[in-house]
Amino acid sequence: MPSTTAVRATDAALEVLGTGGLHALSHARVDAAAGLPPGSSSNYFRTRAALVAGAVDRLRELDAADWQAFLAAGPPTTLAGLIAAFTAFVDDATGRARVRTTARYVIFVQGVVEPALLDRLNADRRLITDWTAGILTGLGVPDPQATANTLLAAVEGLIMHRLTGFDTGAVGPRIDRLITGLCQGAAG
Repeated sequence: MPSTTAVRATDAALEVLGTGGLHALSHARVDAAAGLPPGSSSNYFRTRAALVAGAVDRLRELDAADWQAFLAAGPPTTLAGLIAAFTAFVDDATGRARVRTTARYVIFVQGVVEPALLDRLNADRRLITDWTAGILTGLGVPDPQATANTLLAAVEGLIMHRLTGFDTGAVGPRIDRLITGLCQGAAG
């Protein structure tokens, strides 16, 4: 289990990444954002790359906690439930968790040139895709894996549009149109 100081440093690293981008990430900025004495974050993360890797680990911890809370209610069993779940997900990702989501996208983009960053994040993407495909299977959607891949790609695009201010309209009708269109003929 990481120390409290390491957790504060990685939370602050996500804050710096999500508000200033990768170029803003430094040990000094992380220490300041976390309210730590100078040099504290470098005691746990000696290099900038180690700090980014620590931020990725913390991102996954926070996501896992959110995911467990979401799963506690049980998976959606109808298309309306799936629409509500994805609407809530997008609203949260672009509202309460906006900075974390932005940090995730900063890391994804950096992963294009540093593929090791993507390995763990894409593993989590696969888990969510498989979970979605399982729900779609239960709803009788043809080719649930391909449908889940398409759905999640579109949801990520919608999140990006909201983060960048391109489309700030209500999410619910867009998710409804997306899921209804992708799942035509399903039982739910």
